[in-house]
Amino acid sequence: MALIARIALVGSLLWWLPHVQAADQPASTAAVPLDWALRLPPQEAVQFRGVVNYDKAGQGPGTMLYPAPGLVGLLAAVATHGVLVSSSLEQKRSEIEIAADKVLDPYQDLLTGYTHKELMQAALELTAPGHEKRLLSVADPASGDWLVESVPMFSMTQDQSALVLDNTVAVYRRGTAPQSGYQSKIRVVSASVEHDNLSAYWHAGRRLREETAALLAQSLEIALTAATAAAPAAAAPASSFRTVRYREGKQEVVERAQVLNEQCGRSLIKNLRGWLMSIPTRQTGCGANSSESVLK
Repeated sequence: MALIARIALVGSLLWWLPHVQAADQPASTAAVPLDWALRLPPQEAVQFRGVVNYDKAGQGPGTMLYPAPGLVGLLAAVATHGVLVSSSLEQKRSEIEIAADKVLDPYQDLLTGYTHKELMQAALELTAPGHEKRLLSVADPASGDWLVESVPMFSMTQDQSALVLDNTVAVYRRGTAPQSGYQSKIRVVSASVEHDNLSAYWHAGRRLREETAALLAQSLEIALTAATAAAPAAAAPASSFRTVRYREGKQEVVERAQVLNEQCGRSLIKNLRGWLMSIPTRQTGCGANSSESVLK
């Protein structure tokens, strides 16, 4: 994705964000807080995997199970996942996961040495301007009105045309416990790239790293806005969930979800697991008549 398109994408996201709660909670003037800090996870390396279709293994497509109670435990479990899979325990991973990860082989030169510090600093620079925001190490004292703990996991589709971010986040006020704040997973799916040589595309200008920062920036702004909404969301009635179809790379994916907003080729949805998801739609423009429904 070109830089100008990425800027437009962040701009359109800012338009959505005050409306995130509109589908299932009272109106609010919620927006990204002006003073917040992002804490680095304990694990240094950014984690990548290949998108896996678990349909034949009795597990939903693209999911990963972590044996941890609650989201705080989940944050710890996800943070250690990369250590587990890159250690002697890797031999215990399923064959299907190992095979899926081979899609990353052409990109090892970009992924080796890619740290959360580099990723998160770049993502902070892409979030809403005019805000006081800072990056904290694991040992730094808390600062800012709000703290964000984030453990991102990136996946590449098997056709190499798209990236998927699953960002496990906790957002809470300084001086309170993470459990007292907003805890969820934010999924952001990139638009599919059309290119004759995708390896060359992702290597040019280190686009792969640039795109991961853009996806993380989107997820952080979504999480911050959801966390600072005026009132917690009420349970949504089952009738408000629809079948939503979108592309994960070249493959069609189906979710049962609420559509919270659609703008400039992307939709913000909330699925049955409570995740907020930013997904590509089939619309390509930002004009008044550009919207195309993703509901079936």
